[in-house]
Parts: sequence; structure tokens; C-alpha cells
Amino acid sequence: MADGTTRGKRRLARFVRELQEKSGLTPEEIAKRIRVSRPTVTRLLAGTHLARWPSLSVILDVLEATPEQKTFLLQMWEVADVDNATVEYAAALPIKYRRFRMDELEAYRERTLDVTHVPGMLQTPAYAEAIAHASHRLIVGDGWDRTAAAERSTRRQLLDREEPFEFHALVDEAALRRLVGGSEVMREQLDFLVESAARPNITVQVLPFGVGAYGPQPTALLLLLDFPEEDAPCAAYTEEISGLAMLEEQHEVEPLDGVWRDAAAVALPPAESVDFIKAVRSTLGDR
Repeated sequence: MADGTTRGKRRLARFVRELQEKSGLTPEEIAKRIRVSRPTVTRLLAGTHLARWPSLSVILDVLEATPEQKTFLLQMWEVADVDNATVEYAAALPIKYRRFRMDELEAYRERTLDVTHVPGMLQTPAYAEAIAHASHRLIVGDGWDRTAAAERSTRRQLLDREEPFEFHALVDEAALRRLVGGSEVMREQLDFLVESAARPNITVQVLPFGVGAYGPQPTALLLLLDFPEEDAPCAAYTEEISGLAMLEEQHEVEPLDGVWRDAAAVALPPAESVDFIKAVRSTLGDR
């Protein structure tokens, strides 16, 4: 089985599952008819592994795919089989976060709602290191606090790529006032946040305490990725104690997309948000 891209495998699986459900065949029946292992079929349908094209072609024949469908799915398979989601420091990343990073590379827009911290894409190295150090009990291996700082810097390269990449962050006032790493680190972080907000592909909106409750808040972090393909659904990620949980089914994603939009509607406009960040920064004094 090929590794393929994470999202490419899931996208291919959605189309194959549609054919499988229409056929009425179970994975066991498909595997028996074409003499492949049952895991080959179940993993293909789950989007966790990418079957080799000869095996997939035979599976599609059993599912009575039309020539046009086979051509379309072959093109999709070729895209999924190319690992174009190279992530620096991948070996050191927690597995759930690594999956998000691979998806992020294929998105054209990212929207975040951060209740407790400055969004990862806009974190300074010192700020990222302080957060990683505080989370050390949940991290396997040594040195992640130092790696996290470097990883944040390489992640921001997305904002500079030729293909447009939009980043829209909703940041709670609590995240601006929490002294992560101490006053010096926060001064640098808030200055960088103001600097980042001036970029044309970055939008930052603040949710001040004065707005009160802004819709259901089931998580301290919400990430939404939008992809360029018309058939590709938005992917949502929420924070759990053990890492990011990924959601892609529409009945799960749509409410979270609504949560983000409701919060954006009550957040301060971008220009007022920058002024608000500067005001919080002024309370920390000079270097």
C-alpha cells in the first residue's frame, strides 16, 4: 500500500465509498471476489491507506464503476499518491498535530478561534517555546520546546508562498493578557501580532471581554481549513487534552463553522482590533 497524502486518501475514499454503498457489497464480499486482503479494502474505504492502482482498479470493476468514473478516480489516485505535504520536523511532531500540518499545506484558507493563546501561525519562537515547555507532560520525547519554536517559524512560510494563503484569526482578550513566558516574551509577541495584522493575507479580530458570551465554546481552540477543490469539504479541528481532534463530516463541521462565523460577527473589526492589541501592549511597559 502507498502512503499518499493524508487528505488525498480521505478524498478518494469518499468517492469509493459512494460506489460501495450503491453496490450493496460489504468490504468482506469485495475482498473475497478479487482475492485481496480485507484490510486492503477496509483501509481504502476508511481513507487511512492508499491501495496500489492495480488493486484499486479491480475494486472499481467489482463496484461497476463506469469508464468515466475510473478515469476520474485514477486522476484522484495519482494526486493522492504524490506525497506533496512535506512537513519539517515531522518526526518530532505529535501525530495528531502532524496530520493537521499535512492538511494545512493543501488548504488555501485557515480560520482560527483561540480562547487561551495567540494562534500558532502567529506565535514568536519565544512564545511557542514557553507554551511547549508548559505542555511537556503531554509530549513524548525530549527537546520539543526548542523544536516547537523552530517549527512555528517554518510553518509561517505558508503565508509567503506564491499561491494565495489566507489566515483569519479570532483571538480572545484572555489570550492577549495571559503572560505566557513573562512580560518580555509577551511584549515581543504582541508587537509581532500587530506587525502580522498589517499583511494583506492576514486578518486578526479581537474578542474583548465586553462582548460577553459569543456562542457555544466547547473548546479552547477551533481551527477550520478550506480547500480549493469544489468537492472538498471544510475540515475542522478542535483541541482535546491529548491533542487535536479532526472532523470532516458535514454534520459535524457545519455547527463549528457557524460558531466561528458567529464569533467573527461580534468581534472587533480588524482596525479596532489592532488598536486594542496595542493598548494591551502598552500596559506591559517598555523593554
